[in-house]
Amino acid sequence: MSRLEGKFESAFARDLKKLAKKHVSDEPLEEAISLILENTPASRDELIRRHGMHTLSGAWAGSNECHVCNAGDWLLVWRETGGVAYFQRTGTHEEIFR
Repeated sequence: MSRLEGKFESAFARDLKKLAKKHVSDEPLEEAISLILENTPASRDELIRRHGMHTLSGAWAGSNECHVCNAGDWLLVWRETGGVAYFQRTGTHEEIFR
């Protein structure tokens, strides 16, 4: 496993703007993103154990989801392809999966 490059999709950028308007600290989100990009067995274990990381199915097949520092219903969705983590969405279940 080697470190992943991070890319942010346009929907993710819009989600970040919504968080900023709500005056939500992005520090917990940055921590989760760092663990994803680190891409080591230890970081993966922490994502699974502490953040409930799992793969998605259906329309989101091929993507992963985790809770941002177990902060209630705050999720992070991304997919990995060719050494790149594409961050797709962040927000609540209702905001992402409606």
